[in-house]
Amino acid sequence: MDVGIGLDLGGTDLKFALVTRSGRALETGSVPTVANKGTRGLRVCLVAAVLAAQAAAKRRRAKVVAIGMGLPGAVQGREGRITVVPPQIPGIGGFRVAYELRRIAQVPAAAENDATVAALAEARCGAGRGRNCVLMVTVGTGLGGGLVVHGRVVRGACGTGGEIGHGVFVKDGLPCRHDGLAGAGCLELYTSATALVRLHAEHGGDPALSPREIVKRARAGAKAAKAALNELGTNLGLGLATAAVLVAPDVIVIGGGLCNAGRLLLDPVRAAFRRQTLRPLIRASPIVLARLKNDAGCVGAGLLGLEEGA
Repeated sequence: MDVGIGLDLGGTDLKFALVTRSGRALETGSVPTVANKGTRGLRVCLVAAVLAAQAAAKRRRAKVVAIGMGLPGAVQGREGRITVVPPQIPGIGGFRVAYELRRIAQVPAAAENDATVAALAEARCGAGRGRNCVLMVTVGTGLGGGLVVHGRVVRGACGTGGEIGHGVFVKDGLPCRHDGLAGAGCLELYTSATALVRLHAEHGGDPALSPREIVKRARAGAKAAKAALNELGTNLGLGLATAAVLVAPDVIVIGGGLCNAGRLLLDPVRAAFRRQTLRPLIRASPIVLARLKNDAGCVGAGLLGLEEGA
């Protein structure tokens, strides 16, 4: 059986999966991310993940024919050069991810933004299957975005297509540093897991609670936790209303860690979207939760390698 290795880089772990051409993850695993040593550290964890994935393929008698990777930030070109550096993994600007993966694994390789590969996975075999235009946002530490149109990812002129998180949401709002530049009022500052912690405190909740704990308390009926999730969901719904006017997607998929909040997040998102968007888009662009959850990044990266790595 031919498989692709899919890699999903985070600030703590580099996850991997063996992915079939139909988008099934045969086996998953992870290695620690070396986040504080720049390109040298990134190269070390790439080698470790590839070796672990190749060993898993050998056990399953599968043949690795390609490799793909999703990572925070933006990449561009066949060599997968990092053009926007993720703050959680500094010092990797200019690193040629796909080039390095070809050298390490000795198979065709491709690299892309992590939210974009997650969108590809959901478009192929998840909540966006059968749709022509899939807009996906990943609500985690930040707010990622990806767009897949007629089965192809939209990268734009410099690999930043779909990056909704850095659209301006509040004029002269909270400060935001991205790619070394000082911005303000970016949408992700009001819609991410990091934002949830701040909003929870603003509503009188414990500022030391993690996003997961806040969601847990919201399910139990805690007022501050429910209010924080409601405000975050409202903010996200307004941001998605703007994005929907631009691209008129067939479906909007919400993924990332906070999608585990379910209806506590989804209901205020939908309500704000309905209030703000154009009437035809209310039916044309349904908002749904991701189906592949934590496997979306690896599955999408594996599919990317299989489809575009050559």
